[in-house]
Order: sequence, then structure tokens, then C-alpha cells
Amino acid sequence: MGVPVRLAEPAALAVLRPGARVDLLVVPAGRTPVEAALVASGALVLDVVGGGDAADGSSALYLALRPDQAQRAVGQPEGSRFAVVVRG
Repeated sequence: MGVPVRLAEPAALAVLRPGARVDLLVVPAGRTPVEAALVASGALVLDVVGGGDAADGSSALYLALRPDQAQRAVGQPEGSRFAVVVRG
């Protein structure tokens, strides 16, 4: 499934390209950053829209996720923050 994800730090989009693999992490709203949870491991980047310089909030990362991973990603509480770790 293709899922759009807005990163807490949009500047990270500058180093991502379609075809890259990332680990998707989330810090649910109300939790401290040390409580980040893995949502998806080795997710395929489908597209990067807007880049890190989109001031209007239109930047997004589109990831290919399994249905269970997609459900975890979109089911996060409002205010949750996403981050990615780029795989080599």
C-alpha cells in the first residue's frame, strides 16, 4: 500500500529518493522522543513530494507499506511525529 507520511523534520526529505529503503519511526503524541516505536522496517520510498523547503506543509514522503504497517502509520494519534532512518 502507498502511504503518505509527513516527517517531523522535513529537511530529511532532501536526502531521500524513490527506491531508497527506510525504517519508519513514530513518537506518538504526548510521549517523549526516547519512546519512538518502529512502524516499518526497510520500507520502500515511492516518491518524495515538496522536499524540505516546502514552507506550506505540502512536503510528504510516500512509502510502500504492508497493510498492517499502513494501519499502524495512519492510526497514530493526531500530533504524532514521524522520522525515518535511511538504510545503506
